Amino acid sequence: LEPLLISFKGKVDLKNPDCNIYLLEGICDNCVTDSGPKGITRIEDSKLLKILARKISSGAKVSVMAPKTRICITNTPLEPIAAFILCNLASIRENDKVLDPFAGSASVLLAASMISNSVRTVGIEIASDKFLSREKVRQDFSTRGLSQPLGLLIGNSMDSKIREEARKLIGGSEFDAIVCDPPYGIREAMSGSDSGYGGSAALFDLIDAIGRDRHLGTPLLKRGGKLVSFFPCLRGDNIEDLLPSNERLKRAGLLFEFKREQKLNSALSRWVLSFKSS
Repeated sequence: LEPLLISFKGKVDLKNPDCNIYLLEGICDNCVTDSGPKGITRIEDSKLLKILARKISSGAKVSVMAPKTRICITNTPLEPIAAFILCNLASIRENDKVLDPFAGSASVLLAASMISNSVRTVGIEIASDKFLSREKVRQDFSTRGLSQPLGLLIGNSMDSKIREEARKLIGGSEFDAIVCDPPYGIREAMSGSDSGYGGSAALFDLIDAIGRDRHLGTPLLKRGGKLVSFFPCLRGDNIEDLLPSNERLKRAGLLFEFKREQKLNSALSRWVLSFKSS
């Protein structure tokens, strides 16, 4: 990087800089890894990227949502930065109505409220209070000075009665955004689904439910609203073969926007999928 750094001419004031330049190291783009001694993953230094970046804005501090700071503790919490990524891609803004149909301990709803405390949130979670305390979830909001969710419903989001109850909590209207991390792996087994890590059952079921509500004239998602979701994919699988079909999306009135990959380990990736209601 020496030639590039030398090209920045002029005086440098490290105590009161006009602009901070950050060096991001260790970023890997489509790297092929191998296993070293004791199974430790190694990546060739030549494949690691170094990027210079300029900070243009600051968002909410994800550390205030770290699992160790939560009152409601679960075995498989959604990490804070992932929750914020989902909410940012859903373009959540002031006064939006946000639904998480697979809410868990409400990490997504917490992130949405931290982006704007005027956001009205509703969560649906199939686990009963025996396994997930709604009271502790609410304490996670109150201890951070955030507005409480309008509702933390117990039930299956595929149940039309539960979705209708969620709509009633926002005055019978539609949601501006549906943001979720559908169950897979351990959470999927606990939810009773048998689709497996590469499975798409939870997301596909949600898309079908959106389509049924739309057909009945009680849309869950407003026109122009976004559905943003994580989607698991095993190494070796082609993500294009796993995505919902155009026909399924058409029935739900959804348009596919984009997909982005996050590699979790050598065997599993998690994709972010974004859809827009038409």
